[in-house]
Amino acid sequence: MMTGRLLARIVLLPLLSCTLLLGGCWDRNEINDLAIVLATGVDWTDGEVELAAQIFVPRGGAGEGGAPAESASGVTLIRTAQGTTIAEALNRLQRQVSREMFWGHCEVIVISEEAGQQGLREYIDFFLRYPQFREHAYVFSSKGKAKELLALLDPLERNSAESLREMAILGLGARVTVLDLAKGIKGPSETVILSRLLVSPSTHTEQSSIVNSPTVNGLSLYNRGYYVKTVKEPLSLGVLMLANELNNIILQVEVAGIPGIFSVRPHKIEARLKPAIREDKWSMTINIETKGEVVLNTTNASLAKQQVMAAVEQAWEEEMKLLAEQAIQLAQDELHADLFQFAVKFRRHYPRQWKAQEAQWDDIFSKLEVQVTAHAKITGSGKSTTPQGIPGSENK
Repeated sequence: MMTGRLLARIVLLPLLSCTLLLGGCWDRNEINDLAIVLATGVDWTDGEVELAAQIFVPRGGAGEGGAPAESASGVTLIRTAQGTTIAEALNRLQRQVSREMFWGHCEVIVISEEAGQQGLREYIDFFLRYPQFREHAYVFSSKGKAKELLALLDPLERNSAESLREMAILGLGARVTVLDLAKGIKGPSETVILSRLLVSPSTHTEQSSIVNSPTVNGLSLYNRGYYVKTVKEPLSLGVLMLANELNNIILQVEVAGIPGIFSVRPHKIEARLKPAIREDKWSMTINIETKGEVVLNTTNASLAKQQVMAAVEQAWEEEMKLLAEQAIQLAQDELHADLFQFAVKFRRHYPRQWKAQEAQWDDIFSKLEVQVTAHAKITGSGKSTTPQGIPGSENK
């Protein structure tokens, strides 16, 4: 009996000792001791990297020098610092803030085109290596200074970081994360497409304070880690379409012989890439599949008639094909950059031939035969099949 009690004590003693170690959080960081970063900006100023941080200050908190910008649920302030590297800039940035900067809530990173001209490799390495940065943070490009975009007061959202995050979720442009950025630059195509941001015109609130919102305006194209070109509509539509990133868009379709315009809102646009190698000849077939509904009809033609519906679908197909061909011409003839990840498809489907010809991919891509086909289907015409606002006798 004594032996059993002694054995029980021997077993329980280590377990009770472990509970002493579980009773406290000796290495915790109180939230009141942290400066929470919501968004990050990367600029190039005076030959150095300039890092900007949008820091959230809870309502009632005091800003550190200068008046913080008011938001819906608190205030935000912008702090910047320069350095020969982005790591040195962050180190100097921390010395301007009395609390430990916490980057784990940073969901948006904005890189100016000027900073992109210096190359993305350093920034990518830092964002993926530094422990607190999220690899799924959304990455944008900016025409001007990234820090100026972070300082915007968006009247619809609590801060500009949340505004940009919602834009990325909606698919307004190219939806690219830090991980996607690294994969694109490191992959066989060595290209990436970023949504380009501008500052929208100033407006006045009821309180007479000036507010601005970020707006997506075109795309910034990168080849081998360096910014090379900005494209806007309609060319940017073709680029996004071939990258399978064309969402939340209304397209204008004109039918030959029918005055006026049909506006079509696609539900889905998918570009399917099919590589082929026959007798050492490399080619790519792109099949674009799209469905959508007509949301505006300024013509006198009725969509209730099958021939009119077929004509609109054919015109839509031709428009999709034209946008795709213009984007391919940009990539092959002007930039010589594989923007649409053709190399990934060839490597996946023809690993042996790819390994043998990988070093010559630039020449192969520029001479690559690309065929585009498109198939469009109108699934609805809104609440009416006939044109509205014109006399019935003119409805033909």
